Amino acid sequence: MKHTYPWARPLLAALFSFIALGASAQQAWRPFRPGLIYSYAATPVTSSSTYHTMRVDSAYVTSAGDSVYTFNRRLRDAPAAVGPPGFVKSRNNLFGALLRWRPGQNIYTLEALAQPGVQAAVSLTLFPRAAVGSTWPANTAPVQTATLVSRSWQTISAGVQDTVTVISIAGTTTQTVRLSRLYGLLAGPQWLGGATGSQLEQAMLPASYAQSLYSPTRLFDVQPGDEFGYSIDDYIAPVQCYDSKTLRRIISRRLTSDSLIITYLTQNRYEQYHYQGVCSGAASLNITPVTVGRWAFALAGNAWEPSGGLLQLAALRLLTGEYMVNPSVGFPALLAGLPLSGTGTGLCGPSGRPVSFVPYYQKVGNSNTYERGLDYLGWLYSFGPGMTTTFELNNGLVYYRKTVNGITTVCGSPLAFVTLLLTRAAQAAAIATLYPNPAAEAATLTLAQPARPGSALRLTDALGRTVWAAPVPAGQSALTVPLAGQPAGLYLLHLTGPDGATATWKLTHE
Repeated sequence: MKHTYPWARPLLAALFSFIALGASAQQAWRPFRPGLIYSYAATPVTSSSTYHTMRVDSAYVTSAGDSVYTFNRRLRDAPAAVGPPGFVKSRNNLFGALLRWRPGQNIYTLEALAQPGVQAAVSLTLFPRAAVGSTWPANTAPVQTATLVSRSWQTISAGVQDTVTVISIAGTTTQTVRLSRLYGLLAGPQWLGGATGSQLEQAMLPASYAQSLYSPTRLFDVQPGDEFGYSIDDYIAPVQCYDSKTLRRIISRRLTSDSLIITYLTQNRYEQYHYQGVCSGAASLNITPVTVGRWAFALAGNAWEPSGGLLQLAALRLLTGEYMVNPSVGFPALLAGLPLSGTGTGLCGPSGRPVSFVPYYQKVGNSNTYERGLDYLGWLYSFGPGMTTTFELNNGLVYYRKTVNGITTVCGSPLAFVTLLLTRAAQAAAIATLYPNPAAEAATLTLAQPARPGSALRLTDALGRTVWAAPVPAGQSALTVPLAGQPAGLYLLHLTGPDGATATWKLTHE
């Protein structure tokens, strides 16, 4: 339009504003929105409450014009009616399987699908924009009537306020639904209908995946130099028959718009004890070579790269109760997300809520029912905010050193890990001492532990040429290194163990 009449401009502006407001109004009051993760806990919510999480996984439009939003799948309790008590796969979530909305009617219906022995088909109709005092049929089986009790400005979280509608659902029992105009369902009956479960309240404001507890940037908020030490608990033996310590040190962290890549050094120390009649096998000590590990996370899309361990890191995208086929074992098993508890796992667990996963196994004689296996404690994985893994298989986090904004925090004692991830010089110092150094005629290498069979010593000059070599008698602790007749200068003394591992010391000959 090249020439708009001046009097028409205000009308056009008002029309466009009305259209925009209408579109915005239709977006408001939705109990759940795609792309957000919702968290709920039993009423009243406290710091120790267990949180259940859910999300809208997909959306589509029916032939009748209804917009339908479907929730993520989850495991549900299975009563004896479907076999031995356990858990079964279900399309229903905390508030059903889907949310239905017919544009223009401002009515939302939560629907649970029928599942034999677990969930009857039931629905709950909500009309948040009805006039205060209005009533309508909320459900037919069981029969329930909804009444819009109030609509007011309320505080729904610390520093967050919004308009909230309160709807009373009357039937065999009376329950309350609270719905925020912008933040969705604040409170409602678990599993719909009120037949089972308790009243649930929104525990945290809805968040996108990137801002949720499941975000790898939140769980793996670590920097180069941070250390994490793990210890294994022996759950079976009456006494501790072994001791295993693992130390990880972060060496790099690269964050881009679509990925997070972290590399770390890791080393394990395993000691086997022998107690007559209790711990079988000979006493032994094994320190593994230092290796480089890598975690890679896709922040966009759904591509993940495993670290090479037993847990596929794709599990981090599983919410509470959600499941997938467990890729870590060769027989039927599900990996499921556990509810978010208020406490961490391990001596140095996170101060925030850990994200945990555990496998469920099919029950014998009932292919549809699952339960936690006997190795529940051994397979548990927990990820804590800023702590990476706080429990891994049967390794619990017992020590960490983290630096945040220049302030270093230490939990637990590093003494049990002093022999791990050492520099070459520190490794050599932990194995033996060389004295005197500089030396004139000879030097003595004193071992911290008696030499193992198959060990050998070798002395090389500055050009790498071997000038002296000798086997080390098994069990010997003090080894003489002859220098008489050698030119003055710098030499390297190499001690090679039966496994091929070599420690090296600098030796100056005067």
